[in-house]
Amino acid sequence: MKELIFISHANPEDNYFATWLASKLNFLGYEVWVDVNSVNPGQYFNNDFEKAIRDHAVKFLAIVSKDYIRKASTNDTGVMNEILVARGIKDLDEFIIPIKLDDSNYKDFPTGIIGRSAISFCENWGVGLKELLKYLEDKKIPKKEVHPNVLKFWQEAQKMKIEPLLKEEKYYTNWFEISLPRHVYIYKPNILNSIDLYSIPYTFILESDRIISFCEEEVLKNYIQIETSASLETATLFQTDPLLVDPEFQLNDPNRKLVKLLNKTFTGFLFKNGLKCYQQANKKKIFHFPYSPYNQKMINLSQFQKGRRAIMGTTSDFTWYFSISHFASLSPLPCFKIFYHIVFSDNHGTYLEPAEQHELRRSLASNWFNRKWFETLLAMIFKISGYDKDGVLKIPISYDKFLEVNLLPIDLISEYGYHEP
Repeated sequence: MKELIFISHANPEDNYFATWLASKLNFLGYEVWVDVNSVNPGQYFNNDFEKAIRDHAVKFLAIVSKDYIRKASTNDTGVMNEILVARGIKDLDEFIIPIKLDDSNYKDFPTGIIGRSAISFCENWGVGLKELLKYLEDKKIPKKEVHPNVLKFWQEAQKMKIEPLLKEEKYYTNWFEISLPRHVYIYKPNILNSIDLYSIPYTFILESDRIISFCEEEVLKNYIQIETSASLETATLFQTDPLLVDPEFQLNDPNRKLVKLLNKTFTGFLFKNGLKCYQQANKKKIFHFPYSPYNQKMINLSQFQKGRRAIMGTTSDFTWYFSISHFASLSPLPCFKIFYHIVFSDNHGTYLEPAEQHELRRSLASNWFNRKWFETLLAMIFKISGYDKDGVLKIPISYDKFLEVNLLPIDLISEYGYHEP
């Protein structure tokens, strides 16, 4: 009677996951074959592998990832040969079971794997394992008593991780680059009247008896009377030293004033687009879309080669909202640093008490890994932009000028990688 579960994976790229999965199955009593040892080209696939698949395997788990797909398309690799042997097994129903490890497109699955129903581990390994175990139970795959040396099995397998994974990887930051306007304008109104100031539709900050804005004089003079004005190149505000604007006015901490203007510009844009503001105990303002059936719809991220994400959801007891806070920075380059949060209300829209929100947040986000947080943040920014097809968030700063923010955050390239659970 065949009892072996054969795990086919990209070696060494997916060794960590293959070992993790094998140890879980082994711990539960299943007989598992997984090879994570380093081998020389031409020696990977041998009679032992073929015999294990043909004569002993009851299931062939194909750990499908981008690396697996690449190796399956290359002649005489271990992955390709394993799949070829597995495809030859005709006497077992549903012999090949694809395990989807990352965001690879189903259409790119290798020949012999494509078209088969896959079990997804790409969002959460724990959820994927639960589905796999249910499948194995339903199919009555034989298992024995718990392996007495499963801890030793795991520790031995982890010896491969002593050295770093030499593989170039891209990591996204939470820095969204800003294309700054060329000029900042400083005005002295004839009369600094608060009523007149409320009529200005574009963002500004007050400094003494001056108005600082990205809006040109030709536009602003339609709303207030201007006594004097100065046009400064935005780059001149990238300093901490006082800046003499005219004989009567010196701008102190110009870099801080620019940051303040940028922050107020983004905050005003969020308010004008109907986002709600929740103030945390530390007075930090965080923003989210109000609940509506429209806002609850999944957001399609195919423009960024991603899937679909929701930025809010409901249960019988509460509603959760993906939320953001922001802070402008000029170094190492102009950007908004955007931080994510989750806020909860009851189903009537009343925010829950902070302690209750804290508990719910820990529960809801317990299975959110880096990929989900990043893609949900991307969905949030994409929606705020009005689903801009150019990948730019455009914030009006004058009649026909915009502060432009890249919808994709700045990425960093590392020569080394790591295995993310």
